[in-house]
Amino acid sequence: MRQIIKDRQVVADDWTYVGKEEAAGATRVVLPLADYLAVRAGGESPVPGAQVAVSLLPADDEQALKPYLADLPLIVVEFPSTAEGRGYTQARLLRERMGFQGELRAAGGVRLDQVFLLARCGFNAFDLAVGEKLEPAIAELERFSVAYQDGAGPLTHPRRRYDTGASSAR
Repeated sequence: MRQIIKDRQVVADDWTYVGKEEAAGATRVVLPLADYLAVRAGGESPVPGAQVAVSLLPADDEQALKPYLADLPLIVVEFPSTAEGRGYTQARLLRERMGFQGELRAAGGVRLDQVFLLARCGFNAFDLAVGEKLEPAIAELERFSVAYQDGAGPLTHPRRRYDTGASSAR
């Protein structure tokens, strides 16, 4: 079974990644966005008897998930390459604007040196690129104790949090 990082620990990934046609019999299934939305539009459960999650590609519109966020335990944001950056924005939008509280996983071309910044955008799980080691990636999550720029994580330095209702003096 594949190993991932979830909440800063190495865990086994028990999710099955399939299209809706191959999902029969699985208990935890990740569907591509198009398959998930097509089945949900029909008003039925995407996979009867299974817990269902969704996978987003860089060009997918995360706003399409807004009505279903409370039902989703996991959203996987795919990074087809290390140069792809749209997943960072998708994560911030899901966490900050849409209030997604479930597991948000970065998957695909995710490298060791990206995990800290991905966590700052709201990811709490990582399925690293082939050849990347899990333990050093966990260490990277602890590399910095504070960040001066805003983020979706708890590291923002208290002096950098501006009260928008306060006077203009900072």
